[in-house]
Amino acid sequence: MKRPPVLFLLAGLAVLAFWLQRESARGTFDLIQRGFLCWLAANTSATKVLPPLTLVLYDEEASELAGTGRMAMLDGALFARAVWRLGALGAGVEGLTGDPTRMVEAAGRMPLFGGYEVSAAPGSGWTPLPGVPGPGWPEMMGLVGRPARLARGFLTAPVGVGGGAKSIQVAARNADRAVPSFLALAWAAAQGWRWSEVTADSSGLRGPSGQLMLDQTGAAQFLPAASATTVTTMTELFVLAEKFEREGGVAPLRGHLVVLAQATSEVTRVVEEGFEPVTPVEQWASAWEAVRTNRLFHSPGWWYPLVVAVVAGLLGLGPARRSNGGALLAGFFALLVFALIGLALFASGRVALPAALTLLTLAAGLIIGRKGEQSGWFRP
Repeated sequence: MKRPPVLFLLAGLAVLAFWLQRESARGTFDLIQRGFLCWLAANTSATKVLPPLTLVLYDEEASELAGTGRMAMLDGALFARAVWRLGALGAGVEGLTGDPTRMVEAAGRMPLFGGYEVSAAPGSGWTPLPGVPGPGWPEMMGLVGRPARLARGFLTAPVGVGGGAKSIQVAARNADRAVPSFLALAWAAAQGWRWSEVTADSSGLRGPSGQLMLDQTGAAQFLPAASATTVTTMTELFVLAEKFEREGGVAPLRGHLVVLAQATSEVTRVVEEGFEPVTPVEQWASAWEAVRTNRLFHSPGWWYPLVVAVVAGLLGLGPARRSNGGALLAGFFALLVFALIGLALFASGRVALPAALTLLTLAAGLIIGRKGEQSGWFRP
């Protein structure tokens, strides 16, 4: 076998694999990868889909009625009372400060959690998590408080430009204590767990019947998809609560997770495609959709395209050289092995292999190997 064609084949496949990886990061193959993730989640998870999210925006009209330009604890208490009567499973609020006693009393037994920007630590401190944080988790400014009915976590919007996967911080550290994000607290509230039942270790967060696998930095990735989030306003929520109390019937928010956030009225929110998410919590809601459907994941390292290129080269230099039938059979078994490895990695470590990169590179190896053999490239 001639060495130059072999080296050319391997080098060409490696270039192809890295180019496909770049295109995957840009979102070119999001549709394929999203379908692959749905298949992985459906075949590796025994847990139920978590509740949908209802996002309540604290609008200007509600602000004027309350006589304040920003949310206050009285607004939080009114919100908690309304969503509790409407049957919500849990309630979160963005950036509320002050004594939460009235809000806790209004919420009954409903779990309450608050989200605060990383640059504005809550005065009562972050809610600590049992366990040991990962060494690569980022440090949160401020102090750790005591566990309380209103749990406090940091709020971050997903990071990512254009298409492709987004990354969101799920856990962090404060000195030697682990602290949760707003997303992690929502995950615990949706499961009906106490805050003390969520423990941290270097691989992620764990609860009594589930876990969130995180990377070394305490983050995870997801592909934004059509969200099941309902967006309403504080005023509309109060009207809905009054109507339900007057007319009765089935609680409109039964089984929902409800989050109150400050609206940004200075930004045009309606675009040609519909709602444009502009507040941090609206962007955060896209990550919740991935959590509730078990589609948070990690990507393999830079080495993965090289491994795929080598495997594709071996297929091209082996089975593809024998016959068309051999190439087709090799392709079928390669697809089967890829699916099994993908399931195993996603189930054990939440690593999602890039489907388009893998399948297109393997197919290219088989095609080039078959055509090269027919043209005499690889003959001695």
